[in-house]
Amino acid sequence: MSGISSGVGLATGLNINEIVDAIIGVQRNALVKLANRASAFEATEGGIKTLEANLLTLNNSVKKLGLKSTFETLQATSSDTSQFNVAANSTATAASYQLQGLRLASNHQVVSKGFADADSTPIGTATTITLSQGGKLNESKLLEELNNGLGVQRGSIRITDRDGQTEVIDLTRTLNIQDVVDEINGSATSIVASIEDDHLLLTDTSSGLGTLKVSEVAGGKTAADLGILQAVAGSTLTGDSVYRVTSDFNLSQINDGNGINTVSGLEDLQITASDASTFNVNLDSAQTLGDVVDLINNNASNGGTITAAITSAGKLSLTDNTGGVATTFEVTALNGSLAARELGIETTGLGGTITGTLSGGLNSVLLRNLNGGVSASGPVLNAGQVYFEDGAGGNTTIDFSGVETLDDVIDAINANGSIQIEASLNATKTGIQIKDTSATSGTSIEIQDTSGNLASFLKIDTVLADSKHTVDSGSLDLRYINQDTSLSTYGKNGTAVSLGSIRITDRAGVSFNVNLSDPETTKTVGDVLTKINDAAGTAGAQVIARLNDTGDGFIVESTGGSAFDVKVEEVSSGTVAATLGIKGSGTTGVTSRLVTEISVEATDTLEDITEKINATGVASATIIDDGTAFNSARLSITSSRSGADGGLILESDFDFGFATSVEADDALIRIGSNPQTSFLLTSSSNSFNDAITGLEIDLKSVGISPSTINVARDTSGIKSTINSFITSYNSFVDATKTLTSYNVDTNQRGVLNGNSVVLTTVSRLEGMLTKKLSISNSAIKSMSELGVQFNGNGKLELNSATLEALLADDPDSVTEFFQQEDTGFAVVMDEIITAMTDPFTGTLKAQSDSLQASALALNNRVDELNTILEDRRERLIRQFTLQETIVNQLNSQQTALENLTLLNTNKKK
Repeated sequence: MSGISSGVGLATGLNINEIVDAIIGVQRNALVKLANRASAFEATEGGIKTLEANLLTLNNSVKKLGLKSTFETLQATSSDTSQFNVAANSTATAASYQLQGLRLASNHQVVSKGFADADSTPIGTATTITLSQGGKLNESKLLEELNNGLGVQRGSIRITDRDGQTEVIDLTRTLNIQDVVDEINGSATSIVASIEDDHLLLTDTSSGLGTLKVSEVAGGKTAADLGILQAVAGSTLTGDSVYRVTSDFNLSQINDGNGINTVSGLEDLQITASDASTFNVNLDSAQTLGDVVDLINNNASNGGTITAAITSAGKLSLTDNTGGVATTFEVTALNGSLAARELGIETTGLGGTITGTLSGGLNSVLLRNLNGGVSASGPVLNAGQVYFEDGAGGNTTIDFSGVETLDDVIDAINANGSIQIEASLNATKTGIQIKDTSATSGTSIEIQDTSGNLASFLKIDTVLADSKHTVDSGSLDLRYINQDTSLSTYGKNGTAVSLGSIRITDRAGVSFNVNLSDPETTKTVGDVLTKINDAAGTAGAQVIARLNDTGDGFIVESTGGSAFDVKVEEVSSGTVAATLGIKGSGTTGVTSRLVTEISVEATDTLEDITEKINATGVASATIIDDGTAFNSARLSITSSRSGADGGLILESDFDFGFATSVEADDALIRIGSNPQTSFLLTSSSNSFNDAITGLEIDLKSVGISPSTINVARDTSGIKSTINSFITSYNSFVDATKTLTSYNVDTNQRGVLNGNSVVLTTVSRLEGMLTKKLSISNSAIKSMSELGVQFNGNGKLELNSATLEALLADDPDSVTEFFQQEDTGFAVVMDEIITAMTDPFTGTLKAQSDSLQASALALNNRVDELNTILEDRRERLIRQFTLQETIVNQLNSQQTALENLTLLNTNKKK
């Protein structure tokens, strides 16, 4: 091979590489033709795939036209966007509503009296600031609760005092009975309204001698519903009863909303008749007061000896029908149940009747719900006689036997003319205040129980020094957290309690886990107590969970054990114990309270107190300067929770002089344009997402008139979907034009030029777009009737006016055209496109597979021929090399002969 390293034979002078390449090149022409055919197949396959991709995009828009949600989607609009933002979700219903914003939600804000400065002067007294959001003793009944649940028609009333002064009072925005009182008392008349038990009381303070009269306005019945549609000659108008408990009341509505606590699976009370006969009652199945009555009357052991009923005064009465004298008619508790006491019937019956008071009335509370409410370990009220002495020496003994509510106590004190003492709720409305109205100096005020324990129960039993003339009980610890309290709002600032598991260890070191992770069985405080107690029983732990003694939570309490603390921990990094407020340890137990206590040192300044309040997360505090020359620094505290439930109750032994600067109000809207037939809704925020099914409503401002909220088909969404279909189809048209193009100047053809599949596809689609479909019960049969037509370029365009008119006048026909079963446009078009694009059976798939197989076969043949030609080339090179070797040898032999001949010739010479 050395003779041809340059590609040119040294012996022959031939360019062997060129000769071989020329020979192979002639033979390679056939291979190039095969490769070109394979490339053509591949290009055609690529064109088919491009066509398929455009069809799939088109079919996506077709499928959207076939979705019910496309045509059922609703859109909500507000005629006054400055008043409401509205949006509709999938559960909305087409309708029109009248909504008016009456009040925005607000966070409660209080401001203290002035202090010398914020950062240098200490307050000088160690104290505690207690922040709470419950426990007020004058929570008023909603108007919807009055008149046996029929409520009160909201409208206007006309009041005329005895001086003849008349004023129309607008009550269309009132939520509860106290709102009504406030509106009346805010009028220019001399009428003073107040609440007494189950009715309103109007007192004319003028000196007139005319008629005190309340009448309706514009044919309404607001005054009648409030029980004050009257005219009286005197100065006092006593309204009719508008609130009483009935047998239809759920147990959760009685006992000031605390319901009753039964012992699951055991009997709750025993009734003993005066003939010594007894029977026991299990109240587990009771849901309403009517159920309680039935369980007593239908008890198998009763036999008519005792008759239970709800009286016309709204009380639970038990009547002894035996007429016996063998024993005392009484009701006693069984198995530690508190139900009898909570129903007010755990007592001895006088005259054969036992009567239990079930509610505090319109805006008072039952005495039994003070001091933490009814509990096995709490104080039991025995209302007897109390001695009062005012600062001027006037004295009396008042018999409180039979009082049931706090208002009963206040009224009895204020009605006694022998003493100059005035009783009322205290400033925070969480306790009672007794004020001496006699001379500013004199003997000390004295309040003492002479029988029973009412004064001590109300924390007013005292003897005050001469300079003191007001007795304030402080908080009376009204029970407002109970077994039925929802965990959805029990967390800080009304948030939901986390779910998970906790671990409790008793004082003897016994630990057990409590699973609180099931949302179906862990909904209330009662569920938590039950699960803790069940788990403790199983583990043999000396721990019990119960409602606490301050009415604002519960306690996990030790029932024995050694000197270790009771401990509550999280399990697996959960937050359940923390959000329940029981994470930690204590000598006798761990208490959960919806109260925040802030310890204030005597050396603390306003800024120090501000930092401590801000650290609680319950409220935010700041210092404001009122600009006065002296004591201009004030402490401003704002609740972190908006709405009425976020109202702060601040209590402290130190006089901070807190006064409300912003009330805690729920947002308020009216649904309906006529106040007399509409109703009001409240929200702790400005969102009313549960007000109307499917509507998300955000109140932005108070409106002077209603805003019309229209919920209708989202025609813009339908139009957008149709336009999307048109765009997809036009893209398909562009793609087919490119794929089937022919340039006469360059003789260039598109990869699918002349392809029958393209022609068939286009023909089928155009046929669907132009034909009239067999759509029953619809005025629309074709796309052109919808306003979708071909232009001169073979593309679609939409006449928006035509489509919008159809959507406005006959939207159902539009829906039917696209979605009617078997014959709807979207249904049939989807079938046509799917027949072509199905990944297994589609015509495009079949052609693509055929082209792919042909290209593959040709490419394989090209590869084979390439291998053959390479082998042939190698063989030719070898042959030419051998030839060169032979020629070289012959040349060498010839040279040798010539040299030999020359040598012989020289020898002869």
